[in-house]
Amino acid sequence: MKITLVKTLGGKIIAAYDEDKERLNRIKVNEPFVADVSIPRNLRFHKKYFSLINLVFENQERYTHIDDLRKDITVEAGYYRERTNIYGEVLKEAESISFASMDDLKFGELYSKTLDVIVKHFSFDKESLIQEVEQYF
Repeated sequence: MKITLVKTLGGKIIAAYDEDKERLNRIKVNEPFVADVSIPRNLRFHKKYFSLINLVFENQERYTHIDDLRKDITVEAGYYRERTNIYGEVLKEAESISFASMDDLKFGELYSKTLDVIVKHFSFDKESLIQEVEQYF
């Protein structure tokens, strides 16, 4: 059972919607339960990330496919898993950045590290890069 919760100004955690309140009411008083907390992804922030990737792609000459650029930046930012291919070589594969795979907090960390990778490997000025992307948001 998934329930969307919100934290009030007083610090209480309550059901966000009527449907969630009904679900929460099914849990008996003093019955222990486990909650896995994640903050849903912000679509606008997701679009901002891709604006950043597009800006870099349009201003570089190494990559011919934008998805290769995004995956390499993701790996360099430290968001990858290792696997061994059929030849026994260890490869790094970029983690998925789908909404289901990465909550807003983790995605925020990825965005910050992505900026650092871009500045380091593509000689962009960090403040100029941030300002350029912010123009669209």
